[in-house]
Order: sequence, then structure tokens, then C-alpha cells
Amino acid sequence: MMKLIIDRGNTALKWQVLKAGVVHEQGRALNNVPLVDVLQPLAGVRFTSIYVSNVGSVDFCKQLTEWAAEHHQSPPVFVESIRTACGVTNAYARPEQLGVDRWLAMIAAHKLCRGMLCVVDIGTALTMDFLDGNGVHLGGFIVPGVELMKTSLLGQTEKIALQNKERVSHSLLGKNTNEAVFFGIEQMLQAFIEQKMAQMQVEYQQVISLVLTGGYAKNLAAGLSIPHQVHNELVLDGLNILGE
Repeated sequence: MMKLIIDRGNTALKWQVLKAGVVHEQGRALNNVPLVDVLQPLAGVRFTSIYVSNVGSVDFCKQLTEWAAEHHQSPPVFVESIRTACGVTNAYARPEQLGVDRWLAMIAAHKLCRGMLCVVDIGTALTMDFLDGNGVHLGGFIVPGVELMKTSLLGQTEKIALQNKERVSHSLLGKNTNEAVFFGIEQMLQAFIEQKMAQMQVEYQQVISLVLTGGYAKNLAAGLSIPHQVHNELVLDGLNILGE
């Protein structure tokens, strides 16, 4: 039995093929790549089920449904946030308004960790969600991520031009404009995470496990001074759990 799971985020699409719960194949592509090209390696594979997390476009749902029909696959299941699932309870009065990526990441993290936990997903935006030891979602935060902050800064300043380079320096201070912007943004987000973790641990008088995920998790994790875990594919992991 082969299962296809797809995480379609704001910037990129990731997919995994699972056989008996084990990842058999996987892939990733930016959202501007045509879906038929992204899924071309899967054209000859027969899936028993397709589970999807989509935070982006309605158009994508239509395209994937058409692809599945054309390739004689089961209709995709587009997962939505609900009141309770897999031991996690949604804090939102209207559960469907919670981003499905946040919902799935919490489900996966709750299975990974015992006790109270915080899930931070660092992509286009940075989301931060707290759950108690019983899996009850307490609420969270959404702030701009690295790319949104960078875009906002560039949109308001005429003389700043940045290059997308891999970080090679581990200095706290930027020694050129590129470093000054990226180091500043990273350290703002790291300080935000650490401050909120400290406040919640005082409020609830207990240790909170911190789990990071998302495309920028590894970069931000490198500068955190508090204990943490990085799990790059929590949304896909949550889809897999739901699919079981």
C-alpha cells in the first residue's frame, strides 16, 4: 500500500511517498514550477490514498484533483483544521480558521514530546503555538518570517540591495549590509522565541519542550541559547499520522 502526502506551503511544495509508514521517495519544488512537472516522477505509481495540506491557492486544489483523475488515482483528501484530532484540541472558536500547517505540526509534535510543548514553524511567516501536556492548544503567535521582514525593509529603503548567500559568518555583528540585515532579522526572531518561552515557563511553572520546523528552522536554531529540537517535516509527519 502506497500513500502520497503533500505539503503545499506559501513558497514551496513538498511530497513524500510512504510504504507501510516508511518514506519511500520524496521531493520538493517551488510553487512556480508547474504541478505536472513536480509530480512527473509519480506518474506511474498507484496510490491507495493522497493526503494534502494546502495553505496557498484554491487553484492548486483543482489542479491536483485533475491530476489524480487523469492518472486514475483516488481523489485527494484536502485536510482541514478541526476541533480535535489525534489527541490535540484546537484553541480557535472556529477551528477551521487555524492554518492547517500549524494544526498538522502540532499533531506531529504532540506525538513526539511528552508534557507541555511549543511548536515554532519558521517559513514565510513565523508561527508559534503552545500545547499543554494533554494536547490542548493554548494559542500562539504569528509574526513575519525572515523573507517577509527582508521584503518589508527593502520596500521602504532605496539604497539597500541584498544578495541571497549562504551564511558563512557566525558573528553577532554584521560587517556589511547583507550581514547586518540578515543577522538583525535572525536575532530579532531568536529573541522573540526565547522571550515567549521564558514568559510561558514562568506562567505555567513548568519546563516547555521547544520544537522547530520549517525552511528556516536550522538557521534560527543555530543561534538559540535554550534547549530545542529541529524536525524539518512536521507538517508531512502530521499528514502521515492523520492518514493512519
